[in-house]
Amino acid sequence: MQLLKLFRSVALHQSISKAAVRYGVTQSAVSQRIRQLEQKLGVQLLDRSVRPLKLTAAGQVFLEGCNQLLEDYERLEQRVSGCHQLEGTLCVEAIYSAGIDLLSQVKSNFKLLHPNVEIIIEYKHPQHVANAVREGRCHLGIVSYPDRWAHVSFIPLREERMGVVCRPGHPLTEKTYVRPTQLNNHDMVAFESSLPVAQHIRKYLRKHDVNPSIDNVFDNIDTIKNAVAVTDHISILPIRMARREVTTGQLSVIPLEPELLRPIGIIHRRHHHGHGFAPLTQAFVDFLIKDSGPDGGIASQAELETSSDLAGVKV
Repeated sequence: MQLLKLFRSVALHQSISKAAVRYGVTQSAVSQRIRQLEQKLGVQLLDRSVRPLKLTAAGQVFLEGCNQLLEDYERLEQRVSGCHQLEGTLCVEAIYSAGIDLLSQVKSNFKLLHPNVEIIIEYKHPQHVANAVREGRCHLGIVSYPDRWAHVSFIPLREERMGVVCRPGHPLTEKTYVRPTQLNNHDMVAFESSLPVAQHIRKYLRKHDVNPSIDNVFDNIDTIKNAVAVTDHISILPIRMARREVTTGQLSVIPLEPELLRPIGIIHRRHHHGHGFAPLTQAFVDFLIKDSGPDGGIASQAELETSSDLAGVKV
């Protein structure tokens, strides 16, 4: 089982050196064990000609089998020992705007209940998260618009209200809410078009016959907020992503009418042969759903200014 875990770690990190650090052995020892495994199987599992390392087709098949065997072994261990204390490592990848502060708190609270568990959360571009889930390089992914990703299953987590973000004193701040048609005469800072959130916003605007004047596009929320704060430009962002800046007086947020929501969910590999999640994975999914949703309702600027729920800054 140790060799399977070692190989899975190499695949997860796409790095022999990181796997070596993870298991407290030398890099040469990891390389030797993987080469011995390849010789035994008679196939090459890793493509060492590229950086970072990639799995070969045979390596991908072997990783899928490793994941299933290790999950089955964990279930068996739990049944035989009768132990209710969870143990093991869970790897999660998330988009930045899933809320770094929120996920960090969920991770800390979970570890208080299960001190023998290690939770690794890495923040990536949405496509990277989806690929890591499909290829078995992480157990769970947290993304927006989870139903759009092919060849994975998803679990709804929460729906986040979106609003118009602008500098304090902007003419739109005089409104209780903003209708899409009221955005036509304002320059907008938008998300890069390949991102799911950008496509969703543009679909919403087209539906309401709005053709915004897009001045700049960026791939992360932090840059968008900075651009809006020092200009007369506006943007459409998840409201919770701007709460910190609203509290400090750097930005204002006005809700949209009709409402625009951004769904957040957990994606995971499809279960086969009647297998569900391993006990650790299921426990964390249940805990995540309980502790990170739903999105807090925000109906007015006053409520925004009193909110202390901070969130991440990038998509």
